[in-house]
Amino acid sequence: MNDHMSIYVGDQAIEEFIQFCKQGNFSHFFLIADQNTYNALGKRVFQSLQEQGWDVLTQILNPEHLHTDDFSITRVLATYDAEPRLFVAVGSGTITDITRFTSHRSRNPFVSFPSAASVDAYTSKNAPTTVGGLKGSIYCQAPIAIFTDLPTICESPKFLTASGFGDSISKFTSSSDWKFTQLIWGSAFDEGIYRNALHAAKQSASVVAGIQRADPQSMAKLMDSQFESGFCMADFANSAPASGGEHHIAHMWEMMFHWDKREGLFHGHAVGVATLIEAEWYERLRALSKDEAAALLGQAVVPDKDFQEQQIRQTLPLIADELIKSHPIYIQLADPKVLNTCKQRMLDSWEEIQTAASNVPSAQQVYDWLKLLGAPTTPSELGITPCQVETAKEFGLYLRERFSMNIIRKLFGW
Repeated sequence: MNDHMSIYVGDQAIEEFIQFCKQGNFSHFFLIADQNTYNALGKRVFQSLQEQGWDVLTQILNPEHLHTDDFSITRVLATYDAEPRLFVAVGSGTITDITRFTSHRSRNPFVSFPSAASVDAYTSKNAPTTVGGLKGSIYCQAPIAIFTDLPTICESPKFLTASGFGDSISKFTSSSDWKFTQLIWGSAFDEGIYRNALHAAKQSASVVAGIQRADPQSMAKLMDSQFESGFCMADFANSAPASGGEHHIAHMWEMMFHWDKREGLFHGHAVGVATLIEAEWYERLRALSKDEAAALLGQAVVPDKDFQEQQIRQTLPLIADELIKSHPIYIQLADPKVLNTCKQRMLDSWEEIQTAASNVPSAQQVYDWLKLLGAPTTPSELGITPCQVETAKEFGLYLRERFSMNIIRKLFGW
């Protein structure tokens, strides 16, 4: 299926893992899970390793208040004994990213046992990590192998599957945002990776009815789409192909929850709702002619640099310094020369922009997919207030170097 790593999806995942370890001469392990994923799958993995007479260190984390953050990372590193070990992640996104980070920083390889089709992070090299209150995508490493026990995936809670689906279909908007960034901002881009990201989203959407039934074949395709999305990020060595304006809005909400010490916001649910918001903007973009776009751009006003920085410091004091130091695109647009250059590039590439925009489904279609799986479709269902929605829209565009649909709608005055 790929040239990146060994991936198994089926009913014999643990048996395949043991054979993999024997062939690779692995005999020392560090198994990381939370109590829920340990009960669902990790215990069987642990017992299978013990039956071989191998040395197995474990860290079973409390699933309550569990995040990929400095606290959880420290917990794992405090347990690690500094011996060479194969790290084994048994869990979904959070456990995988904690393991990805700690294995990389301790210079050990890791393998992944997904416990749910809840995220596209399994094959990625990036770990979305909150350190000091700021959530960022930190470059780490990909697993050397993935062993997917399909029965466990099919039996996982439906809300986790719905979360993974939301994350998967976000590639419709993220890939288009990435294309916009290349056309308007001149950033690095890869056409093959772009097509793969789109394919991942389309494949998940094509089996949504089967996903709703937890049909094994459809769930396997959802997992395959998530793996493919992760490969896109790994191949580009950056999250750009799979993380656009929708992710930046979602990351803002996730940070707000973290700052308020609130629980219950799942990444894919937040991304799904944010994808719906971006899909609405994309619809408005597709309805514009080039002349109408030129008229709107002619009226575009970007606040000056000092004003933007002041607003960031007032609204996001915990992360203001980091955001400003990253030299965000929207602050750079305060320079009239930069702004005028980007306006002209938008108009010069208008046909290509509309072609990329045509890949994004209608907002109604995104809504119908999410609703079918019981996923949230509004910010209020996530526990997000109207004020937080506006804050995420206005300040999410500062998080990454993407000329996203969020920036474009700002220039259009929407």
